[in-house]
Amino acid sequence: MKQIFFCIFLAHFFISCNTQQDEIHIPQKPNSVPEAALWVGGMDGGVFILIKKNDTSPPDEYWGEVYYVSGDIAYKGKMQLTPKGGGVIDYTNSEIFQGWDGDILYISGNKQLKIYK
Repeated sequence: MKQIFFCIFLAHFFISCNTQQDEIHIPQKPNSVPEAALWVGGMDGGVFILIKKNDTSPPDEYWGEVYYVSGDIAYKGKMQLTPKGGGVIDYTNSEIFQGWDGDILYISGNKQLKIYK
């Protein structure tokens, strides 16, 4: 009987120790990051992004600014939406962005904004 209680105690102990944070911490924007920039990240970090669309540029071309948490610029320049002809993205909606790998900004719906080369 003592062994059963001990096993239950151990199981409860390990379960309670295995709690995870489900909230994503959004860091405060440094002064060098534009106010309109959005946070794109998860539990392991992220970046601030500012995406703009010029009415005179081609349909799949956007302007992007990517900032590290420190406020240093990671990228600033043209970005190409793929797949080509992928339609319009709501670049003001932070929920569509899934992550940045240094070259590609991943967007829900299997879309990407790639550094324009």
